[in-house]
Amino acid sequence: MFKLPCILMFALVSVTTAAEMPFQMDDQGLRAVAAEAYTTGDGAGHQPLGGDSSNWTALGPFGGDVQDVAVSPTSADIVFVGLAPAGSSGGKLYRSTDGGDNWSIVPALDGNSVFSVAFTPSGTAYIGTLDSVWKSVDDGANWTQLNLAIGLNDQVFSVTIDPGDPETIWAGVADALGSQPANVMRSTNGGASWTDMTPPLGAASCRGIAIDPNNSDVVAACFGGGFGGGAIWVTTDGGESWINRTAGLPARPLNDVFHDGNRLLLVGGLAFGSQTVGVFSSTNLGATWIPLHDAAWPSLIINDVDVDPNDIDTIHVASGGSGVFRSTDGGESWAFGVGGTSSLTVNSIRFSPESSTQLFIGGSSVAVLRSNDAGNTFEASSVGIGSLNVEFIAANSLDASELAIAFSGLNDGGVYTSPDGGMNWTLADLPGTRFNFVAFAPDGKLYAVSDGPTSIAPEGLYRRNANGTWSGLGPNQGSLFESELQTIEFSHNNPGLILAAGSDFGVAGAEPTIWRTSNGGVSWNKAYEGAIDNDDVTDIGIVQDGTDFFMLASFTSLGAVQDGGVLRSNNTGLTWSPSETGLPFGAQCEELTAVPSDPNMFYLADSDFGAGDIHVTTDAGATWNSVGFGDRVTGIVLDLTDESRLFILQPNQTTRVQVSDDAGETFSPFNNGLSASGFPRSLAVASGSCPRLLLSSQTGTYATDLSAVATGDSDADGDVDLLDFEQFNECLGGGAGAPCCAFDFNTDGRVDWSDFASFQIAFTGGGG
Repeated sequence: MFKLPCILMFALVSVTTAAEMPFQMDDQGLRAVAAEAYTTGDGAGHQPLGGDSSNWTALGPFGGDVQDVAVSPTSADIVFVGLAPAGSSGGKLYRSTDGGDNWSIVPALDGNSVFSVAFTPSGTAYIGTLDSVWKSVDDGANWTQLNLAIGLNDQVFSVTIDPGDPETIWAGVADALGSQPANVMRSTNGGASWTDMTPPLGAASCRGIAIDPNNSDVVAACFGGGFGGGAIWVTTDGGESWINRTAGLPARPLNDVFHDGNRLLLVGGLAFGSQTVGVFSSTNLGATWIPLHDAAWPSLIINDVDVDPNDIDTIHVASGGSGVFRSTDGGESWAFGVGGTSSLTVNSIRFSPESSTQLFIGGSSVAVLRSNDAGNTFEASSVGIGSLNVEFIAANSLDASELAIAFSGLNDGGVYTSPDGGMNWTLADLPGTRFNFVAFAPDGKLYAVSDGPTSIAPEGLYRRNANGTWSGLGPNQGSLFESELQTIEFSHNNPGLILAAGSDFGVAGAEPTIWRTSNGGVSWNKAYEGAIDNDDVTDIGIVQDGTDFFMLASFTSLGAVQDGGVLRSNNTGLTWSPSETGLPFGAQCEELTAVPSDPNMFYLADSDFGAGDIHVTTDAGATWNSVGFGDRVTGIVLDLTDESRLFILQPNQTTRVQVSDDAGETFSPFNNGLSASGFPRSLAVASGSCPRLLLSSQTGTYATDLSAVATGDSDADGDVDLLDFEQFNECLGGGAGAPCCAFDFNTDGRVDWSDFASFQIAFTGGGG
């Protein structure tokens, strides 16, 4: 029997407080979102709530799409972060009162995307949001919404304070697809009233406003746009008249403009469509422009610019996909990806007021990073920011404690891996593109699917090598974004046989596709290419009868004829044909789940908007039958310890997960602990001695036990006593099986020192 040291045995008489509890950590040493021990009033461990037997806990990692970050000029401890998922709706404002060490949501702004943060010298804060400008005079404790008087379309991308008059506020407003012509607003009374100062350019989203620190009448406003868009206008009379200064610039979106008192610095670009811009400088208010970039730059998509408040020759710019770029000689030369940021999409970079050494950056997906040495190094500064959009989660069938997640933002993303069930997370060394799928092959190799943009790296499959590096495998149809893959599947009999599916894109068309390789990705064959109808192949299942002969593929259709279905192959995936007998017209087939005990049996999730359902086949897809569920389902998995137990994922935030204990005849909610999870993305099962159900969502990842509830009462005698302590010793020493699951308090699929403090509480509080 494995023995604890005597000093630890003796320590069991003291109770660890909640503040001292072990937490899940990421690779930066940061706690995962909302990770906590669930205890009842008697300290006996977590219990089912009502009729819902689930008990989800958050695994992290931290993250979110940060659009702006700024430090108060009156207190370096007060920092605000604005989030806008993928640059769109559903964001929030986070506030730190300890210089960025920890963050908490500002309740008044929860659900309201925040794009810009600005402070007056006295510390009054203004933020630009999806719903107008908001103001706080008490370090963000309370907020007041300001009325721009321009109607409902009042999304504000930029807020700028006049450095000569803190009562004068400028706001850049979105054009709302051309329906909002008031795009530059000015207030001269601290936001009490506003005047439309828009240049005569037609409706266009104002992305940045800069004011000459030596002359408040000199203002520059830059505008974003779609293909062929983008403009900059300047005024020398406070906005009474404007001059178009776009000549000589690329006709592409402009993202920010900065006036350092001597010249204008202008940046822009958009990853989608490779709409590159770079960095331009002008000493004559835009009459002429000089590029500060060249063709050797790793990215010409620049989102933000800031200048050292004590040295105008030190410039930092935030790039899309290549991190922070820095010049210390006014833009003559540049260093790229400084401080270890080379794989990041950075949206905002800010010096702390009057500081040349402290900077904050806000990035897509990775949230906030902080530097205290002028950008030479950056450290994660995101504790409490739980808004990472996780597209997919997977567990290694050879080691249930090894997890991988794929996450994405607007034009960025990546893969995190965890070797210990979500206790610690490491960002994979992959291109900073959108990743929408991860999977472990039967031999334990990890694969991930990149969804572009190709301006950063090729789309397609990537494989993790034994030394931790990654290799791109394709399939590659050309230099543009032409393959939008959704899923991959592996043969259990032939390690080289891999199928990848989704659809073509762009110049390749819009057909549903299935790709096949028999040599591990060295070469690919497009085994299936359907009609051009905006269809997507969503999942692939192989009949595990030892032959790989029969295969199934589900697909959705959002084209003119919105009728998805199932494809079937009877020759190891070389050719495919429809196999939809029993499926209703309009089915939108999302995910296939095999039943291990019966190779010919599969469940199928149907997300049809009119009448979704769950379908089942017992003849390898030749025919299908409904279980009679009658509602939209986007995912379905089995409890591998009890095949009659199904878990389904639904595309809403009310009944995200449901469970059936009778093979789909009846279902009940399975959502306790998911109130903050946001929109659900995927489900997976991690098998092992303490199996878990895993969930990915727009706010991170979550897990719940599928084994006995962790109470510490391993012998189920109603008390947590010395007999259970001996069992805890056994489990800590590597034991497995159902009794050990009674000690897996943090639901990471294993019993280790991270469960020790929770066991202390159970031991001193008794079982029950």
